[in-house]
This record gives sequence, C-alpha cells and structure tokens, in this order.
Amino acid sequence: MTQPTQPEPTVSPAPTGGRRKLIAIGIAVVVVLVAVAIAVFYYFNQPAACVAAANTTPNTIKLGFTISLTGSFNVEGTNSLRGIQTATQWINDHGGVAVGGKSYNITLDYYDDQSMMGQIGPLYTKIIQQDGAQFLLAPYSSGLTTAAAPTADACSEVMMSHGGAADTIWTQAARTNLVEVLSPASSYLRGALDWLKANHPTDKIAAIYASDAFSSLATQSAITYAKSLNFNVVYNASYPSTGTTSLTTQLTAAQAAGADDLIGGGHFADGTLMMNNLQSVGWTPKFVSLLVAVTEPSFQTQLGAAANNVTGPSQWETTVSYSPALALTQGLTWVGPTPAQFTSLYGNRTSGATPSYHSAEAAAAVFILAKAIGDANSFSTSAVRAGLGSLHLMTFFGTYQINAQGIQTAHQMIVDQWQAGALKVVYPADVAVASVQYPYTGS
Repeated sequence: MTQPTQPEPTVSPAPTGGRRKLIAIGIAVVVVLVAVAIAVFYYFNQPAACVAAANTTPNTIKLGFTISLTGSFNVEGTNSLRGIQTATQWINDHGGVAVGGKSYNITLDYYDDQSMMGQIGPLYTKIIQQDGAQFLLAPYSSGLTTAAAPTADACSEVMMSHGGAADTIWTQAARTNLVEVLSPASSYLRGALDWLKANHPTDKIAAIYASDAFSSLATQSAITYAKSLNFNVVYNASYPSTGTTSLTTQLTAAQAAGADDLIGGGHFADGTLMMNNLQSVGWTPKFVSLLVAVTEPSFQTQLGAAANNVTGPSQWETTVSYSPALALTQGLTWVGPTPAQFTSLYGNRTSGATPSYHSAEAAAAVFILAKAIGDANSFSTSAVRAGLGSLHLMTFFGTYQINAQGIQTAHQMIVDQWQAGALKVVYPADVAVASVQYPYTGS
C-alpha cells in the first residue's frame, strides 16, 4: 500500500564504516523478514488435514473411486466400471457384508476422471472429505493409480488397485494402504516370450511401446527377459503415451532392422493404431504380442481380419476355469460367483456383453475387499488392511495373495490370441483352449 509522502529529515552523512554496518544490518533484517514471510506463507497454505466425511446413508458401505469413462482409457474404464457394478450387485443380492451383526449393502460413489492426471487429486479428495467414502478403488491405469495412492495414505483409507499394474507404483514409494489385485506389469509379456523360446528361438524381436509407466515397465522387463533367453532384440523404441497419431516411423525402422516379431504397445487406442500402421508400412511380422488392447472385444471389431493371430497378455478370460472345487483342492477359501455366474450376471446387466479382463479384475477387487471387511468385522482401515495382507483365497478371477508391500504374488497371467474372429486362451498349456497360430499373416 502506498504511504503519504513525508518530508525527510536532514541527517549528517554517516562514516563509511558505519554506512557499511548499517547496510549489513539492513540486509540481515530483510533476509529475516523474507524468511519469516515465506514461512508464514507456507504455513497458511499447507493442505488442510485430511478429515473424512461420515457416510450418512444407513446400513451401507460407501466405495469411492474415479474411472475413465472418457479420454484415452475410456474403453478399459467403461469395462472396469461394469465389472465393479456387477460385483456390487452380486454382493448385495447375496446378503451384503456382515459387520457387527448387521448386514451392509455396498454403494458406489464415482466420477469420470476423463483419463486425466489432473483430475485425480481433487476428485479423490472430494470422494473422501465431502462424499464420505469409507473405502476406495484406484482409477484405471498405472499413471492414474500412482497419482491416487498418496491420497489413500494421507487420508488413511484402503485403496484396491485393479487396473494399475506397474511395479513402480509400489517400489518408488512406500504405499501403506494400496493393495494390488492383478498381476504386476513385469510379468505381462513373459508368456509370449516363453512360447517363442520353445517354438521359434531364433526369431529377432522388435519392441515398440508407449512411454507411460506401465507400458515402459512391462516392455522393458520383457526385453530383459528376452535377452536372458538369448533372443536378439534388434529394435527398441518408445513413443509418447499421449498425442501419438502415427507409429509408421518406428515400425518402418523395426522392419529395416530385420525384426521377425513385434512386442509392446500400450493401451487400447495405441494398440489399434499400431495394427493399422502395420498395414500402412507393409510389414507383416511373424508374431505380434501387444499389451492391453488385444483382449478387448472391440479390438477385433475395429480391425476385422487384421486382428487374427495377434496375441496379447491377459489377466483373465471367461474360459479359464477357476472353481470352488479347485479352491478346495488347493486349501483355499472360495469367494463370490463362479466364472459362469459372473459372466451371466455381467451379460444381464450389459445387454449381453462379454466381460473383458478389465471387467474381471475390477470386480475381483470388490469381492476381495468385501471379504476383508467381513473378516475384520470392522470398518477400521488398519484392521481391513491387515486382513487383506493375510488373505489367501480364490475368486472367479483366480488366486489372491499379496506380499508385505501390497503387491499381488499369486495370480497367473495367460496369453490370448484372436483366431477366426474368436479370442482364445493359447498359453500356458494347462489352461489353453487352442494352440498358438503362427505366423501372423495380417488377414
């Protein structure tokens, strides 16, 4: 604020030494004042302590989350939401969750995060501090899960990760309350490489993959594994995970390097882009294995015959026969519906749609969380988190067990392949319903 001008008093010039002393004192005072001002600024601008609102709906457990219904993850996000809704209906139709002698239905409190990192913090804060969610599901994708996890810890709420597989979510920072349901990213492409090693060990491999945390970790882990199997990786390149509209440069370079096989990709949008660009450059690899996109039914719908013989890792398919009888033989508790029951209920809710593995892993997160809440007989975060750490069980999605960090250790990945318009499990042999078709022909 401007002060009124005052006449300055006449003073005698200070001696040079005194002037320097006064200047030094003045500078010191200014430094102190600036430091105090900065301290005051940061003190009054720190985030408020996380105080969760109460769930005001009687006899319910409010489960909060964001999900990608628009943006680059909209296909995976929509299928994940359908799985969550199917699991919720199953639990509520079968008596809910018993806590303290009372039965509680699960209610869902969710928002579209638009596949955008900037939406995650504000939305999860709202879900907890305004909406009163008692437990959380993570968003879809490793990047968005990484962004959401600190809020779960800061607000002391359990968060189930159903679509964030990057190992770095847990290894780059200690996660107190984040629990993984799906297999970690480092295992995604191993099955494809194991099959190649057994059947075409001299093939040369190209790796082209998105630069996001999940895709990079999954493919780089695969490259390391391929080299340990003595494969020659002749091309290795990443591309921006957002805004990429063409992969022809990378595909042309991989072809020129003499690659026989192609691995990598990212999510649905860039997986279909890569397949379309393969046709543009005129390269037909002998074997193609791409992350995420391949297992979505719309992959074949969009590509038609070009999808045939493309493989991809999957967390689950409807034909993988987990059952209460199998759980019994392994000494495990069975939780939730059988694969056939889940698929039927999912279809009833979605006008006959078939669940993808994104649907299944998201649903499994709900079943496992409900089991932990019931076993703990409590809504306490510490009690439920401890229960999640001690569970070893089987659902229609497969086996669940985590290590001390919260990373899934018991679930088994599979390899799918499109064959004559049908998605079939082709590896490993003990769960396969068909043999791998080789080579890829582009039609």
